Amino acid sequence: MTEPPVVELPGREDGTVVCRLRGEIDIEARSHLHAAFTDAAACATRAVVIDCSRLEFADSTLLNALLQLRRDAAARRLALIVAAPAPQLLRLLELTGTVDLLHTSPSLAQALAGLRPAPRAWCSSG
Repeated sequence: MTEPPVVELPGREDGTVVCRLRGEIDIEARSHLHAAFTDAAACATRAVVIDCSRLEFADSTLLNALLQLRRDAAARRLALIVAAPAPQLLRLLELTGTVDLLHTSPSLAQALAGLRPAPRAWCSSG
């Protein structure tokens, strides 16, 4: 059995939810990706951070999921940060004209450090 392409890490006390992408994100990962991103946006009270440091490949499936997550996050007034995007992902964002729509950070640590303080409780999914 293969590992899921996205792992939602436990919610942080500061209301941030981190989703760690890994391996390849393509059409086969669509439903898992959608479910994880929807859950992350529902549980976060401060921000959703997408950690791409272990991502090997992504196609328009990820792009579409990120844009939907951006809409969901904006509706809930959450920050959305794409952390550690590989050059291939940055190129995809540039080619599609979406690079200016998504806030990126060079690393997960920098993304988390750059969030403005806004302590709130977070929900536990289940």
